[in-house]
Amino acid sequence: MFPHHRRVGVITLLALAVSVGTTSAATPLSAAATAAHLSTAPASLGGVPTKLSVPASDDVFVSQAERAKSFSTATWMSVCGATCGGSPTGQRVALAGFKVSGIPANAGDVKAILELTPSRTTATTLSARKVTGVWTEAATTWNTRPATGPLVASHRGFTAGEPVRLDVSSAIDGDGTYSFALTQPDATTTVLYSSRETGDRGPKLTITYTTGTTPCAALPFDKPSAAALRASAKKAFAFYFPPFPVSIDNKDPAKDQYASWLDPAGSSGLYQDRGGYLRDRPLTRPVRPEAEWRRPDFEYEVRQAIAQGLDGFIYEHHTSSDQRWNQLPKLLAAAQAVDPAFKIILSPDFPATAGASDEKMISDILLAKGHPSLFTLPDGSVLLAPYTIERQPPSWWKKAQVKLAAQGMRTSLMTIFGYWNGTGKTNWDEYVYGHSSWGANRPEVTGAFKRAAKAAHGRGLKYMAPVGFEDTRAKELRFWEARNSSTLRGSWKAAIDGKADMVQLVTWNDYGQSQQAPSKVRGNALADVNAYYTTWFKTGRAPEIVRDALYYFHRGHKANAPYDTGKQTAGKFTIVAGPGAVDEVELLAFVKGPGKLVIKQGSVVKTKRVARAGMVSFKVPLVPGTTPVFELQRGGAVVQTVRSGTPIRASVTYQDMIYHAGGGTACAS
Repeated sequence: MFPHHRRVGVITLLALAVSVGTTSAATPLSAAATAAHLSTAPASLGGVPTKLSVPASDDVFVSQAERAKSFSTATWMSVCGATCGGSPTGQRVALAGFKVSGIPANAGDVKAILELTPSRTTATTLSARKVTGVWTEAATTWNTRPATGPLVASHRGFTAGEPVRLDVSSAIDGDGTYSFALTQPDATTTVLYSSRETGDRGPKLTITYTTGTTPCAALPFDKPSAAALRASAKKAFAFYFPPFPVSIDNKDPAKDQYASWLDPAGSSGLYQDRGGYLRDRPLTRPVRPEAEWRRPDFEYEVRQAIAQGLDGFIYEHHTSSDQRWNQLPKLLAAAQAVDPAFKIILSPDFPATAGASDEKMISDILLAKGHPSLFTLPDGSVLLAPYTIERQPPSWWKKAQVKLAAQGMRTSLMTIFGYWNGTGKTNWDEYVYGHSSWGANRPEVTGAFKRAAKAAHGRGLKYMAPVGFEDTRAKELRFWEARNSSTLRGSWKAAIDGKADMVQLVTWNDYGQSQQAPSKVRGNALADVNAYYTTWFKTGRAPEIVRDALYYFHRGHKANAPYDTGKQTAGKFTIVAGPGAVDEVELLAFVKGPGKLVIKQGSVVKTKRVARAGMVSFKVPLVPGTTPVFELQRGGAVVQTVRSGTPIRASVTYQDMIYHAGGGTACAS
């Protein structure tokens, strides 16, 4: 279906062999820890490097040959491969733990290095690997060892007495507990490391960072912690569309499936007559070394969502021969590992034919039965939110719920109608927990969602408001006119003014229609704006603007710009509904005080006076043949300048009707 500041606390590093058990429940992280990766947290201007050296507070090794024995007082740690010394039960595992504190909130350029001292010279390779289990020095044996997770770093070759260093920075997300594995494939050589009982030759964690007197933050407001936002009764989710994850095939982004979909000649030329299948893609990342790379990708997206103030994903779920649809277990595990409070609402796919069997849908739902990352209501029932639920009548869904309950899974329903403005649909009321709607694709319809919220509340039901940015479908050459950020802002206003109980971003990652995840042509612009509104939605008041930030939204050409009809032979983009196309450049400014906004398009310069702090939308006609430049001036001086990453072309080979975006605060833009 195609619908549609950082503060480091306790860090635990573990050295484990490759074949250690299966994934177990992860150590819960603090809410603040999940907001963003350290490398994306605020940096500092004029920073001075600071170094912390932290000796291990715990270490131990365990042996497969002596499964129940604890080696917690040993003066050395042993790591050996799966068939160490030729024995099928010779594997050894080493663990080391560190307690870190004192990293200031405005720290930047944070780097964490794990240092070990080997007692033998070997050519073996160790790979730092994140783990998902927990351990204590006194209680850990082979039988109670924690499970391994994604690869973080590797090191090859050891010289007796010379320390080795592994960069584990990429796996540290902030305040919380972290686990890593050191994987050794060598089956014949036992590598010994000095333990903390030997003194200064034991495991160490060295952390460096910079600080300065002027902190530079990526958001124009001080976002409350994830814990503070989650304390609100109001919840914010994003609809997750499985066919478009961070990576389809874990290949070089220049040659992967997304590159093929963006290339008019890609996919064997299937979409060449319309300029390619897509016009945007997720932010790229290097090829991952892990054999199981999908889970760390999901962890990455969970962190992105938490940084926007979201409580979870609404995941469209069914099993399929297309493996992209079969990754729900990995998403659930990723959510549990990153933040157990981040929850997944199932949006089960189902047959639309009248009288169709519900058996496959039920079996698909039961695959997630009992998982702690499923979103449940206070009564303990699992919430289901099927897209276009009205394709089957309420009685069909009631029978499916009875069958699920017989299998030990109580459920409640949140409708997601194709479009609902608050009128009709009363035949659903007695069967459901609440109502929701799709179709937030142009400014003219957003007011209906405020009315829908009031209607749902009048019926004693909850309401989940849709928040859309745009809906543009290159594969179909269709779009709805979103008017820059107007649909996004109008959707949020309807949710806030209508006192919606929940919101859903439509969608997180359907790159074929409507995506709001950080992406190639929009960067983090939508993420930052959504973070502002989720904070407003959850706290009940607009956040105070404490840092200036400039964001822009515009297309790369006018809607009627000439295109090459010899190449785009499938026809032109057409508007499905609503008024005609609008050719404007928008500066969405968050200003901490009065000033003057400036939009420069070549020799065409437009200005707007701002009298007070707050968010201001400033739109001007789009000028082809220019690259817009945006400024904030105050007291006769330029405070901030942002140059668009998208030139405005007078003519194009293929039409691109999606809105491009960018910008941020002074340090982010």
